[in-house]
Amino acid sequence: MPISTKLFNDQAIMRFNRLTTDIQNTQGRIATGKNLLRASDDPVAAANISFVRDQKVMLQRYSTNIDRAQMRLSMAENILGDSVNLMTRTYELALQARNDTLSALDREAIGQEITQIKEMLVGIANSRDANGDYLFSGYKVGDVPFVRDSNNEIQYMGDNGQHTVQISEGLNLRTGAAGSELFLRVDTASGVKDVFTIIEALESDLQSGIASGDSIDELDASLKHFSIQRTKLGAELNKADMQKEALERRVMLMNENLSTMEDADLASLVTQLQSQIVSRDAAQQAFVKVGQQSLFDYIR
Repeated sequence: MPISTKLFNDQAIMRFNRLTTDIQNTQGRIATGKNLLRASDDPVAAANISFVRDQKVMLQRYSTNIDRAQMRLSMAENILGDSVNLMTRTYELALQARNDTLSALDREAIGQEITQIKEMLVGIANSRDANGDYLFSGYKVGDVPFVRDSNNEIQYMGDNGQHTVQISEGLNLRTGAAGSELFLRVDTASGVKDVFTIIEALESDLQSGIASGDSIDELDASLKHFSIQRTKLGAELNKADMQKEALERRVMLMNENLSTMEDADLASLVTQLQSQIVSRDAAQQAFVKVGQQSLFDYIR
């Protein structure tokens, strides 16, 4: 009769199960290349890994905000560049109209070209972004910013809202500028005027055969205004570029940190697995050998 007992068998089975579980865990870590298969393996490390992953998600959100802001800012900056070109052409025409050799009819013809320039300026001031929202309506992104009233005068229908997005824990970025800031606040010698009124005054003079020096000064002020506003948007774009690079560096460091906490040392795990298999096989052989012992073997 074997001298093994039920307790001995139960203990051996428990040990075999534990060894098999350890081997399966090691095989799983080798297969996934990760140190942790479950949070219960190392709760502290799992909490740290979860925190770093949450931080990466937050940084990705900031990066997405930057991408969207850059798109809107680039469009707005390009439109201001076009506005500068249109105002430059208007300024040149105003200078040309002051030539004493021109007739009233010649000035009227120049006025017609300026009318076309004004319409082009209104058109680009009513530009939309990639989502179909108006760039220069402030918070009223669904409303056309510049429209003509019953007297054929250009009116601003937006508001003064400034769109911003969060690009870090404590940093926001403008995504453009309201039309009121860009087109309605030109500082002139006679006070603040909107650019459309300035062009219309020149247009009216030329249609009457007059070339006023005041219009030239106000056009020059408009050019400076657009240049300043374009510089402000350019500064926001530079800010976006610098923050994007900073976020990329932070993500890279977080990836390295995650790799340190998550990635398994495969060479060490393979050695550990081999040792565990040897231990299991040796335990099984010892159990079989001991289980075959009889009372007569014990007496001898």
